[in-house]
Amino acid sequence: MSANIDKAFIDAYIDADIGLSIAHENTSYNPTAGTEYVELINLPNDITSADLSYTNETDGLFRIILYWPVNKGSVLPKEKADIILGVFPIDTEVCYGGQCATVTKIAREKGVPESGWYKTLISVSYRAFIPR
Repeated sequence: MSANIDKAFIDAYIDADIGLSIAHENTSYNPTAGTEYVELINLPNDITSADLSYTNETDGLFRIILYWPVNKGSVLPKEKADIILGVFPIDTEVCYGGQCATVTKIAREKGVPESGWYKTLISVSYRAFIPR
């Protein structure tokens, strides 16, 4: 069921129609120079028992890495990051295949130039209960 958490966050991002190309995990992607895009990654933690018989618990981090053309300023990527964070306000529930996860914290880190891109990390922390 934890793969459904990945799918729930990816679908929520896609459904928001942010207007950026997506580099998905384990797929070939060649960015177009000068065109911003995002990379979507789910970083789940361990699954542990939440009770003695029926439920497990997990948490994790849905990471959106925003790649913006370098030397184009920081305001536009910060505004785009705010739009992305607006898709996942705290207490939002995302679901797929009967599995839901609840957003517990959101954050945008300072952008840094890296390999010709201005890279900004956007983090959406979550918690989920998984039936056994």
